[in-house]
Amino acid sequence: MIDDELLRRAQRGDRDALEEICRLEWRPIYGVLYHAVQNRTEAQDLTQEVFLRALQSLDRYQITTSPFHTYLVTIARNLVRDRWRRKAHPSVELDSVWELPALAPGPEQSVLTDLSNEEITSALQTLPDEYQTVIQLRIIEARSSREVADLMGRHADGVRQLQRRALIALRAALREESLA
Repeated sequence: MIDDELLRRAQRGDRDALEEICRLEWRPIYGVLYHAVQNRTEAQDLTQEVFLRALQSLDRYQITTSPFHTYLVTIARNLVRDRWRRKAHPSVELDSVWELPALAPGPEQSVLTDLSNEEITSALQTLPDEYQTVIQLRIIEARSSREVADLMGRHADGVRQLQRRALIALRAALREESLA
């Protein structure tokens, strides 16, 4: 986990701090992107772009607003969203793209099965940022409630409640989208 002091050093231009941030976050961000695009080369290119954008805007990043990992995931999510807008993608089952290893079959699965990436992305875009973040971290990245709680500055029970509300909102957004 990246601490505030490491971020402050990076914001002051400390090369060692920048390298440490990249070392700590490269694999998790690459993993998120690979699961989204299912192409190593493209995931590597997108990962580089995430870090390039993050480093270019590092001076504007507010350490107190959200964990840096969440900031990187948001950049990654936006890059994938832009990619999907530029390319027409055929429908695929969500499990084959996002791999949801942390979830047992349940209501979440019924919401997310047999939907196209575009439908899911479009519905996710309508959700508040904290809902998008908890879905990203808990479902897509399969992180534990405790880990997500640490990243989001919440209690684990609060993360589980937030996840429940986020999935209910996602389900409603998907229903609205299918009726439109």
